[in-house]
Formats: sequence, C-alpha cells, structure tokens
Amino acid sequence: MQGGAARDLLGIVEAFVERAKADVAKVRREEVRRHLDDTYVTWAGGTADDSAFYVRVHSPVVWVEVDCQAPGPLAGAYDATQGGAPTQKHVHSVIRTPNGNDYGKELLRQHYLTSPRHR
Repeated sequence: MQGGAARDLLGIVEAFVERAKADVAKVRREEVRRHLDDTYVTWAGGTADDSAFYVRVHSPVVWVEVDCQAPGPLAGAYDATQGGAPTQKHVHSVIRTPNGNDYGKELLRQHYLTSPRHR
C-alpha cells in the first residue's frame, strides 16, 4: 500500500492509537506500518463530509471499526429523531489487537486485581 491510500489508512488508525501514552502509541504506529501490505480496508456508505459510513481497518496487529448508527433514545440531544437514518452524530467505534489475547478477557477485572489502588 502506498501514497494517499496508506496515509488515509494510517490517519484512521492513528485517531485511535494516539489516545495511548506516547511510547505505546509510537510502538503501535510502527507495528501498523510494518504490516501495511497485510492490511485491508472495508468502506460502506457515502464519502461526503456529512455522509454516514462504516469503515473497518484489519491487519495482523490492529482491528479498527467506525460505524455511523441511527439515532437512539438520546436523539433529541442532537436534533434528530430516534430510528432515523444513520448519522455521524451517533458513531460506534472499537480498536482491538488481533492475536493479542484480549478477546473474552475481563480487562477491567484484570486491572483491578493487579492495581489495588484503583479499586
């Protein structure tokens, strides 16, 4: 993957990775870059600035999904009607580490067991 496509893909991933501490984010960015040839992107929806869309970036080291949803029970908070068309104002997203051994783990419980001061 080269040029603008790689830059756009990295922009999506970095929006999530950059939320980590700087040293962790740097390692994750480098991992993602090393696996660009094994990275796939799925896009559904519009491309206008305000279009609803779904995007998934999937590689051996990262899985990112962003999915515009239909307005839910709090739709009135952003001048929408519950059950209306998907909108960028109601987005679900996730970042995961494939093969990172985090599927099905109770990460918050694990944190509490190893960090008593955070209970």
